[in-house]
Amino acid sequence: MLLAIASGGSRASADDEPGPAGAAAAGETIVIYGATPPEADRDRTRALGDAPFVTVLHPDEHAATASVADALATSAGAQTRSLGGFGAYESVSVRGAATGHTVVLVDGVPLSRLAAVTTDLGRFALDAFAEVDLYRGAVPVELGGAGVGGAVNLVTRLGRGAGGERLALTAGGGSYGARFARARYGDVLAGGRVATAITAGYQGATGDFSYFDDNGTPLNATDDHTGTRRNNAFDQLDVTARAGAPDGSRVAGARVAWKRQGLPGSIPQPSFGASLRTLDVLADARGDHRIGAATTRTLAYGLVEAQGLDDPMGELGLGAQDRHYLTLSGGASTVWHLPVVTAGLEARGDRFRDADPERANLVGTRVGGAASIAANLALGDVIAITPAVRVELERTAPTPLTDGPQAFMPVAPRWDVVPSPRVTALAHLSPDLAVKGSTGSYVRLPTLVELFGDRGAVIGAPDLRVERGTASDVGIVWAPARAVAHGAIDRVLIETAVFGTRSRDTIALVSSVGFVARAMNIGATQSYGAELVAAARIARTVSLTASYTRLVSEQLTVDPNLFGRALPRTPAHLLYVRADVAHRLAGQDASAYADVAAQGASYLDQANVQRIPARALVGAGVRVRVPVMMRVAATATVANLLDVRIVDLPADRAIDRPQQTALTDLAGYPLPGRSLMFALDWTY
Repeated sequence: MLLAIASGGSRASADDEPGPAGAAAAGETIVIYGATPPEADRDRTRALGDAPFVTVLHPDEHAATASVADALATSAGAQTRSLGGFGAYESVSVRGAATGHTVVLVDGVPLSRLAAVTTDLGRFALDAFAEVDLYRGAVPVELGGAGVGGAVNLVTRLGRGAGGERLALTAGGGSYGARFARARYGDVLAGGRVATAITAGYQGATGDFSYFDDNGTPLNATDDHTGTRRNNAFDQLDVTARAGAPDGSRVAGARVAWKRQGLPGSIPQPSFGASLRTLDVLADARGDHRIGAATTRTLAYGLVEAQGLDDPMGELGLGAQDRHYLTLSGGASTVWHLPVVTAGLEARGDRFRDADPERANLVGTRVGGAASIAANLALGDVIAITPAVRVELERTAPTPLTDGPQAFMPVAPRWDVVPSPRVTALAHLSPDLAVKGSTGSYVRLPTLVELFGDRGAVIGAPDLRVERGTASDVGIVWAPARAVAHGAIDRVLIETAVFGTRSRDTIALVSSVGFVARAMNIGATQSYGAELVAAARIARTVSLTASYTRLVSEQLTVDPNLFGRALPRTPAHLLYVRADVAHRLAGQDASAYADVAAQGASYLDQANVQRIPARALVGAGVRVRVPVMMRVAATATVANLLDVRIVDLPADRAIDRPQQTALTDLAGYPLPGRSLMFALDWTY
């Protein structure tokens, strides 16, 4: 049985990113088996040896049905923003930055699209990957080196599983019609020259949970009632096939994902007929080569995404819709590692089409590239400094708008040149103690929808300025190699960091009339705070993990009514605590855990009028090997153990009474109460 004693894990795999010293990311986790494995030392080396702050997450540490976004929500500095419930749209915000500032990659392939600012991490099943790396702040040149909030890289494993198994099968079900099944086959073939991995999975749910509804009258408790979530079902399939050299030097593969989901709307404005279908196809190939003193990595990829939005009754507020979106993306990159310099080049092209049977198609294209260079400077074995700069050149061209006062007027292509310098540093104060940090400038280009609109829901602004920001952090990592507290604590990791981010020309969609919004540069924003990660294993049995983030966010706009207000949907406090216990019962491996995820109050609007109250949700789980069936294990987990459905909104004045409101994520999107899940897994 695998246990983790911090907010993520790190496990060696055939598909890990190779590179020179310092290219790998610092981890926050020590992974522990029954005996001390090489991975434990490897994680300690990463934590102390690399400048970027990174959390490494593994499927073994989370529920079988967890999405990538669910796992990221347990990490220091990260907060997920969903539309409520199992299978819903989920994105991640890091250190208070907008969700679009966190770059999402799969095996190093960027998923950022021309039309949209972020990626739905809720559609990625966590157990489809070997690990998920969350970079907070600085991002390595190998992954593009950009992003105010950092980057999320989803890493696929080649070859056999972590326990040496070729075949792994998992199936289960639970509350609200949840069901899932996943299979993975991986092995090393051709006399050890080729490693393969094939995975296939399905998950779905009816999502018909009950929730508290105040009927839109929070001050009148007489009409409060319990509603049932409708049109919340989804079905999702994904298949992945990859093959390459066992050392990861050459890898190629393809990933296909399909999802059909209802769009249930908010509590006051439910939707009973709207739905969305999404098909994603991603293919990539990469190779590593050594040319003299240089090590190179070359990557090429192609991405196709097709979506269909069906809203026959106009319940989403935009009138009846039958929309079809198609995104085509392709690109290539190369990174060269030299003894002192790391350099990279990228090229990418995107084409987006918005088709509607009642109107002419909208088409937009973007082509461009980027160049990056970093110097690897060292002062002996104590201090390492890495200055770097990335320069992007992009050309964006749309077709003329077909609606509004500017319909069919020619629009000139838009050119953007944006540099992003940064520097990271690492100092070893002792073999067990390191100080590391970074500072730099980052950019986000406007998307096609923000620049040119999308038929009425969004009014475009072709003169939008590029959003720019600066981000800095510094922290300390302590990971002793030997046991402490007279040997009672045999694994320890403590990491603490302070950070600050400031953006100017921040891009936002501001509501105007009805359901129409306009893309605008709203001014400057800033966020700053601190993170703490602490983990320990006691008596080789009990593992404790805690991560806490204190975040202060402010709007620095010219509007005096908004100046100094907190950023929407940004809690000031985020806390995650977990305890694991592993023991042998009746000769079988068994483990159990309990966790608490808490967040402070936040706001839904720029003016900080609509509040989301603070909350704390408790979870638990148990996993045991089935007697006489050593290859079969049973798992049971429960989320929201205390069945929280109603939370109190504190009164503004001492003479007022607290108001009751539904447990929600974003405005009007309820979350389920107690949810049970059961699973069986078999390995061979």
